[in-house]
Amino acid sequence: MRKRDWLITICLLASPILLGGCKKDRLNVVLITIDTLRADRLGCYGYDKIRTPNIDKLAEEGILFKQCMTTTPITLPSHASIMTGTYPIYNGVRDNGTFKLDERFTTLAEILKEDGYRTGAFVSAFPLSSGFGLNQGFDEYDDDTTMVDTEHIRAFTERKGEETTVKALNWLDNRESRDPFFLWVHYFDPHQVYNPPEPFRSEYKRVPY
Repeated sequence: MRKRDWLITICLLASPILLGGCKKDRLNVVLITIDTLRADRLGCYGYDKIRTPNIDKLAEEGILFKQCMTTTPITLPSHASIMTGTYPIYNGVRDNGTFKLDERFTTLAEILKEDGYRTGAFVSAFPLSSGFGLNQGFDEYDDDTTMVDTEHIRAFTERKGEETTVKALNWLDNRESRDPFFLWVHYFDPHQVYNPPEPFRSEYKRVPY
């Protein structure tokens, strides 16, 4: 697909960003959220001790926001705000695991679906499971986190980013129509306890947090 046909947004939970597509141009919309990834550990924000070439390239070719803040530094409430454009005090989602986005709130996926978009979401951790209400408006909401990391004890079940990416790409390849699409891909890998794969485990073992 040609580069100009894509609208790509990266949301760091430390500083969520949401960009809207131009309805007239019928752009595809890709929303990428990465749990607990610090902006000040990315090359595009001036950090030079590790390499983040793909994110840096997106920042170079797109828009880099230097002053932005999250509504709350918690996974489910933060994503509920991203998807609805509302604050937790308004939408009622204030923590992980015990709150659910009510159906009376309209999500970005619902708006785009009503406008003819195909919608798919592929999330990597339990806090964003469909039971918490963020599946509203998605034709497919893949929240399978049964592939649990057995090397570390974690607060939430999750799946690796590679697995989530494969599922998202398969969805793109297997769409039945060529309608414009909204794709949300969520990653959880940086979340504590961080268990990096090789070669990154060895390459960055001495890099401070």
